[in-house]
Amino acid sequence: MYDRSRSLHKCDMDRSNRVSAFLVLWLLICVGSSPISMVVHTSSKVGLPAVLPCTVAYQLETAHAPHIQWQTTRDSVFERMGEELFQGEDYINRADVPKEMLMRGNCSLFLRDVRFSDAGIYESYLVVGESSIKNRVFIQSVQLAVIDHKTIKSVKPGEDLILDLYTHQAEQVIFQNINDTSWSVLWERGEGISKKGYPKERSGKLIFRAVTASSAGTYKVLDSQGLALSTVKVAVTEPVLAKETDALQRHSALGKATMSMPPLSLITLFLSFHLMFFK
Repeated sequence: MYDRSRSLHKCDMDRSNRVSAFLVLWLLICVGSSPISMVVHTSSKVGLPAVLPCTVAYQLETAHAPHIQWQTTRDSVFERMGEELFQGEDYINRADVPKEMLMRGNCSLFLRDVRFSDAGIYESYLVVGESSIKNRVFIQSVQLAVIDHKTIKSVKPGEDLILDLYTHQAEQVIFQNINDTSWSVLWERGEGISKKGYPKERSGKLIFRAVTASSAGTYKVLDSQGLALSTVKVAVTEPVLAKETDALQRHSALGKATMSMPPLSLITLFLSFHLMFFK
């Protein structure tokens, strides 16, 4: 006997599958042919936030947020489907794609406290389809470069030198005097070095009290792998004394007065002319 209901159900399923296939094809065309599917380059300094840009031409007509995935060539980084989210082991409490932004088509990945190990290529995917049939649509690749901090400071003797640690990744600070080639350890996290002249940690900064001329040189903040998070070149400049300043000013004034005096030959000519006519 001909089962009309079963036939109609089969037709509905076929129609649903065709719609899903069309949607996937449309997404592949819209996303894959877009310029954003090329590798995008971005950079961040270590310890600071980074944003890996991503947009998708997917306008959702329901109240459900898109299902987004981010990964590297080695690890899963982040995944969000509505309120549910997943963070990779190396990205716990550091990675996010805000739901509010995702609903507007902004699938950018936000990374906090960037590490050198975060450098590399990231890929974003949109997951579409019914619960039983899922398809991943590639959106784009983003290459993240992580660079260290480099600064130059100048302080006067007796002043405090303040160094930024930038991140909790900082484990050690080493120092090389301007007239030396060896390095000495000035600070280690948790070691509590308390020698005279050694720094005190406060709110993510190291404070060196009352520096002297011997404090001039290069300071490096290292992570647990011995990589330099920051390099700071410090110059200790002697202030110009008040007496020296007065002497320089008097010398300058005397020089101007000397330059304004008429040459000796002109004075001699003037006196000779005066004696000739007024004898």
